[in-house]
Amino acid sequence: MQTENQAKLQKIKKVSSILRVICKGLLALFTLIGLGCVVCVASGTGSINYDSMNFSTAELTLGTRLMLGAVTALTFGVLLKCCYHLHQLFGNYSRGEIFTRESVGQLRNFGIASLLWGVMSFLWILSLALTAQPMKSFQAHFDAFGIGAIIIVIAWFMDMAVDLREENELTI
Repeated sequence: MQTENQAKLQKIKKVSSILRVICKGLLALFTLIGLGCVVCVASGTGSINYDSMNFSTAELTLGTRLMLGAVTALTFGVLLKCCYHLHQLFGNYSRGEIFTRESVGQLRNFGIASLLWGVMSFLWILSLALTAQPMKSFQAHFDAFGIGAIIIVIAWFMDMAVDLREENELTI
């Protein structure tokens, strides 16, 4: 039985290492896309295509474009925070630290960042739609809220599991 558990742990470590590399790639990709969007919005060049709607900021005042650039930067910052916590979580898993307080904390932080992503992505598209000439209507997506809430609940369960494991380790 012990060798089966070791084999499972090795698989978890290997897959987690691969997923951690993917997270690093996503961090780099989202950073580049975010910087491009901020420059595009703030400078008024180009346009942003969101949910098959094109938003151009060329005709907006500099102050409005800078405000939209700040909202865009915050939105992508939250997305980077999501990827960062996943990266850290997979780093813990790749070291075999699965049911630990640190892993639970990273999972909880990922859930919170997912909730923030839902808020910021809504505010981002809302700010783009309200400043568009003419003003555009849009369809909001609230799936990040559900995902974030579920992840926070799972983190709570894992926290309880860590407590139980610690109690069992102390029992002789």
